[in-house]
Amino acid sequence: MLLIPDQFNHLFSQHGWIAYESMKLDVMKKAIDLCETEGLSKAEEYLATSYDEETLKWGILRFNGNRDFRRRIRLIELAKEDYLSGRYHGCIPLLLSLLDGLVNDVSKHVGFFAENIDLIAWDCIAAHETGLQTLASILTKGRNKTNEEAISIPFRNGILHGRELAFDNKIVAAKCWAAVFAARDWAGALDEGKKDPKPQEEVSWRKLFSQMAETSRMKKAIDEWRPRTTGESSHLPFSGDCSKLPLNSPERSVGEFVEHWCKKRFGLVADALLYFTDTSKGKKAGLAKQDFGRHVPISFKILNVEDQAASVSHVVVKLYFEIENETVSKEVSVRAIYQDKENNPSVRTLPGGYWKIVQNSFSEIIYSSNL
Repeated sequence: MLLIPDQFNHLFSQHGWIAYESMKLDVMKKAIDLCETEGLSKAEEYLATSYDEETLKWGILRFNGNRDFRRRIRLIELAKEDYLSGRYHGCIPLLLSLLDGLVNDVSKHVGFFAENIDLIAWDCIAAHETGLQTLASILTKGRNKTNEEAISIPFRNGILHGRELAFDNKIVAAKCWAAVFAARDWAGALDEGKKDPKPQEEVSWRKLFSQMAETSRMKKAIDEWRPRTTGESSHLPFSGDCSKLPLNSPERSVGEFVEHWCKKRFGLVADALLYFTDTSKGKKAGLAKQDFGRHVPISFKILNVEDQAASVSHVVVKLYFEIENETVSKEVSVRAIYQDKENNPSVRTLPGGYWKIVQNSFSEIIYSSNL
């Protein structure tokens, strides 16, 4: 799985597609398989088809997490409407324009199509040297002659300067969406301080041996871990006092999180969320109130739990909201990650860890204007 983004870029980056964090791994893998078995054309058709209404919906929801992207949601929704209606002549120029402005605002330097743009960031798939930086160099290629033949790459200069007269097709439009969503992941990496790699520290022999022992302990715990059986989850479905759920279980942590949400304890909501940046406690509480304060549930029921890995579980919860004197329910699958005291993923059987809640699990609720 770790090799899939590199394989994807190797096959597709010169054709206007790049891998990025929020792109589904199974989509990348199937595209690679199709390219190797049936050729590039079939793979590109499949990739274009994957940018459907659902993919666009979730991609645009993530715009809410970044100020520069959030300001452009009105226009991006218009581009989405044109795309889904087959008006590619309308959405392609708009997406290219938005991409340029977004990168300019995020970088506070130059736009996506500028010669001196730097789109490389450490520990980011979208901002790998074979990612957005390569894509920008391809999309800015000069198009000095008027061309009436259909193209499959969104050449910015040819399209916006009226030299490409047959750019309006689904593959070109899908590649524009892919570029915009990749830019969102790049912007997220910058927000998390990943522009430059962390400085390497010198490690003493004593610390090195300690790290080796810890790695061995972690490996042994992972090898021995097994997901719970149905019988071990007989306490579900569950509603009521979450302190009665198994101690340090993902379902208890999720239940306590939702309890805090129901009672508008946004400081405790913030404490339970998974963060990748060093943000002050006060700011976290403010952000949690901003995100979770719009729609507040009145009650909930924990339906099921799926232990997916030694440090990952998905807890299915039904949330109940009161809207205009009527009760409305929404079912969500909440991703919980087990971490150690240094915020590294750990194994749930090891002591000293705690469960953190992934905020994106609630995106369809907290970022929606209406339930």
